[in-house]
Amino acid sequence: MRNKVKIALEWLTEILDSQQVQYQIVGGLAATIHGGSRPVADIDLYIHQADADKLLKQVGPCVSKPLKHYVEGAWDLHYVQLIYQSQKIEIGLFPGTKIRSSHDGSWHELRIDFSSSTLKRFYDIELSVMPLDELISYKRILGREVDLIDIAQLSAK
Repeated sequence: MRNKVKIALEWLTEILDSQQVQYQIVGGLAATIHGGSRPVADIDLYIHQADADKLLKQVGPCVSKPLKHYVEGAWDLHYVQLIYQSQKIEIGLFPGTKIRSSHDGSWHELRIDFSSSTLKRFYDIELSVMPLDELISYKRILGREVDLIDIAQLSAK
C-alpha cells in the first residue's frame, strides 16, 4: 500500500495545478522535505486568499472543518481542513495569518512569499516549499517541542 501522504499530495497537487493555485508547503512536512526526520502528521500549506473559491469547488466532499476564521493555539487565521483517504490537510489563507510566539505571547504577521518558494521533489512529486531559512524562523517563533526538534535537525544540515 502506498503512503497516505504521497497519495494525498498527488491528489492535492493535481487540483492545485489544474486550478492554477499557487501554494507553499509549510510546517512539519516542509521540515521533512528539507531533511528532517519526524513522521508527517498532516499536510500544511498556504494559498492566496483570492484562490480559496477555486480550490473549495474541487475539494468539497473532503472538508472536515469549514473555511472560516479560527484562533487556535498559536494561530490566528482563515483556514480549511480536509481529510483525504485518512490524511489530514490544512490549508491556510494568505494574507492575514498571525502566529503567536511561545517566548512572549506576542503575535507575528506571517508573510508568505510564493515567488520565493523552493521547488523540491518529495515522493517524486515536485512541490513548492517554504524556503529553509524562512521555515526555521517560523518555527523559532512558534517554539513548540516539535518545532525545536525540527530546528535542531534542520540547523545541523
